[in-house]
Amino acid sequence: MSLITLLLGIFSTVAPLIGISVPEPEPAAAVLPVHELVLEPCEERELDAREEERMMAAIQYRCEWVGLRGVQVRRDGRRFLVRVESGLIKSMEEYTETLDRLESVLNERTSMQLLRVHPDADTLVMDGELQEMLEEYEVSMVAYEESGGEDAQPPAVPQLPRHLRVPDFMLAESAVVSAEDGSAHYEYLVVQRPEVAAEDEMLVTEQDVDRASLNSQRPSVDFTLTPRGAETLTRLTRSMKLGKDRLAILLNGVVVSAPVVHAELGGQFFISGLSVEQCQSVADSLVMPLPVKVRVISRRRAE
Repeated sequence: MSLITLLLGIFSTVAPLIGISVPEPEPAAAVLPVHELVLEPCEERELDAREEERMMAAIQYRCEWVGLRGVQVRRDGRRFLVRVESGLIKSMEEYTETLDRLESVLNERTSMQLLRVHPDADTLVMDGELQEMLEEYEVSMVAYEESGGEDAQPPAVPQLPRHLRVPDFMLAESAVVSAEDGSAHYEYLVVQRPEVAAEDEMLVTEQDVDRASLNSQRPSVDFTLTPRGAETLTRLTRSMKLGKDRLAILLNGVVVSAPVVHAELGGQFFISGLSVEQCQSVADSLVMPLPVKVRVISRRRAE
């Protein structure tokens, strides 16, 4: 026994006798168990090398995002084995709740697409036949929303009439928010079809996002793309007429912004026009999405 330990022991014994209160030592933090999870892709197809690499990085990122630490991910056939520790989570109750909702956290995503706007979009949308189709669509949508959407599919956005001769483009809703009262209404834009952009290797999606963060000053969502995403966005904007052509940013199929492109873009850009809460939600769900959804097959304490 060291001299210091001996003196501390004597002091703690004598102190109460002379009226000195000695604080109780804080209990040691509980050591929470390490867990192992088995994840399986929801799709039957085999992942390619790039998707596998992205999957493992995304699983680790999203586990750490909710406070788990010591995350180790490895491939076992078509499944992924994930080892996690409680990390920043101090109580067993919170730890269990985090593990319970981990599947939904891993699968949370917002679809994002960057697509060129047709140069004659405004004229095309004013076509008489298309306007009649849009009126019918809006009536159907109101009826759907009033019904609560139970046991029914929402109406689809109308296809562009054939006589407009724009087969490589589609109609997309554009959310317009009033600056005065915050109310929103929908207008329509003609944008390139995603599959056509993909064939031309000019489609940027949520899979190309490396980082996304809230900028509360604008407010906006600031993006940093992966090298592949940055190269694609540069190629896309280089093919556009600067100062004239527009680039539509779609979230979950709805255009949230369609600015005129004034310069070639690369690895960074931002989305504005949303509330602070919407920006935070978009940033959280766009960071490192998994290439395909997964399900938790099993979960157990590690040996």
